[in-house]
Amino acid sequence: RRVHGGRGKNEFFGMLVRCLFLAALSTPTFAKTYCAFLESCWPTSSEVATLTAALDPQATRVLKWDGLPHPRVSAVPVLSPDDQPLYGLGVYGLKPVYTRLDQQPCFNNSQPTEFCLAAVRNSPYEDWNPGFVVWPLTASHIQTAVKFAVKHNLCIMVAGTGHDFMNRHSCKDGLFIRTSLMKEINWDLNDERGFGHADGNVKLGPGIVWSEAQASAAQNNRFVSSGWAITVGVVGWSTGGGHGPFAPSKGLGVDNILEVDIVIANGTLLTVNATQNSDLFWALRGGGGSTWGVITSITVRAHANPTGGFTQTEVTYVSSLCETGVKQLQNLTARYTSWAMALNNRFSGLVFVYASPSADPGLCGAYWVFYMKYVFQGSMSDPVYIQASESLDFGMDPYALTQTPFNAWFDEVVNQALEPINPTNVYKPVPGYYAGGIGSVSVSRQVVESGKMFERIIRRVTRCPSQPQYCNLTEEIYHDITGYIDSPQDANVSLNNGFRTGMIHYVSAATPYEEISDLYALGNNSYFSESAYEMDSWQTRYWGDNYAKLQNIKSAYDPNEVFWCYHCVQPRGALRPRSPVV
Repeated sequence: RRVHGGRGKNEFFGMLVRCLFLAALSTPTFAKTYCAFLESCWPTSSEVATLTAALDPQATRVLKWDGLPHPRVSAVPVLSPDDQPLYGLGVYGLKPVYTRLDQQPCFNNSQPTEFCLAAVRNSPYEDWNPGFVVWPLTASHIQTAVKFAVKHNLCIMVAGTGHDFMNRHSCKDGLFIRTSLMKEINWDLNDERGFGHADGNVKLGPGIVWSEAQASAAQNNRFVSSGWAITVGVVGWSTGGGHGPFAPSKGLGVDNILEVDIVIANGTLLTVNATQNSDLFWALRGGGGSTWGVITSITVRAHANPTGGFTQTEVTYVSSLCETGVKQLQNLTARYTSWAMALNNRFSGLVFVYASPSADPGLCGAYWVFYMKYVFQGSMSDPVYIQASESLDFGMDPYALTQTPFNAWFDEVVNQALEPINPTNVYKPVPGYYAGGIGSVSVSRQVVESGKMFERIIRRVTRCPSQPQYCNLTEEIYHDITGYIDSPQDANVSLNNGFRTGMIHYVSAATPYEEISDLYALGNNSYFSESAYEMDSWQTRYWGDNYAKLQNIKSAYDPNEVFWCYHCVQPRGALRPRSPVV
């Protein structure tokens, strides 16, 4: 009923205030406090020894890459000898538990300890180092570790490979559960488990990376919807959204999840799927992995290799940053946009654009590079591919062009360049200048076709060399999400629909605060696994209207916030600190 007159308004606002007050009482707020180093709650050496004994210390724990042509086995830190994970710590065997003995930061120009090598992960910000690193081999081991953490009120941090950009694999003085050794691969090619997917499914351990998954898939005339980077882990990629070379036709990672086994906050091992613990299943399909528990296996859809295999096209264009060269870039990006937006969902690709300084006077101080790679499901003789290839005219001759056929996707993966992780906080925020992380936005077809995205990219690229911080800074365009016509879009996911209906996932590294607004003006949604570290309205940018439901599910399964990670779903009433309170 509409309220008229001053008295009515006063009564209305008085009633509103009382309602808000009662609502606040019904949802108590709290800031989770965890045990800190050497406090009375801190585990004794005897208790750590008991934990170690419970984790089958005699069992083999080797994390080693055997070199080409074998698949990669985990993330590889920069400058690691022989491209081994953990700087080679796992080559001859790992301990079940590593204990931190002091509060010194890792990788601070001194020789790293065994503990630091066991805890190595990508760009850990804010000196949030664990107190313990645990290497489980089974779901039972994970249950033991979770119960140990709960008993001592330790924050739990989880990683399969440690590739995360957003520090979600970190919390101060916590228990770090590393699932890299859990390598189960179990194919169900005939869908005997009844998930209803004609090409079957595969159950994968949480230590599996895409290189391993695609190698095993090739042996079964299959492939799986995966990311571009070969050492990214299956679990984190899938639960965070999962964009990649097959998403437009086979779905994002979230669309491909069929079942998850997970240890939750009370130490219980649950199986979750569309009919069993279905609320948690929905949450895991886009709500990110680390805040819900420790995943012990994930079952995803398998896809039969396409007739004719796969075709990969790589094209590079180069020109100066003189006036003529800039006009070439403007023309090229306009033509690329028209070409890319006309592709069907059997294509998926990426584009990298950057500028590099040069002393050559004919280049006006710098030159730009436009590199694109597109994957087509089918052969070079397929009429659909021929039509797209013949229309690949961007108004200038390419610097390089290659077209490569692959019978199986692992044939491409096996020789793919490594994307190493960096154990120092290279993406950390710079107060007053840089928000940290890697800014991202999902860009709709309408905005892409308007030219606004490339206008921003060209503005940044052409600031080199007069502003050196923009030189060799790559603008990344991923034409690999599910905004294509006829792309699969499973409704039973918690991923923000605004992200998944975009055409381009645009990643803009090292974006200063002053440029954040023009980045976010391109779209309202960001990608959970690749985004700015400091981001206002992160709940809405990641999950939109789904966040309230996610909070309810978090409150049901982990009301005391046993699992905490940065900018992750929190229980109702939790006060979100910048860092875990210890």
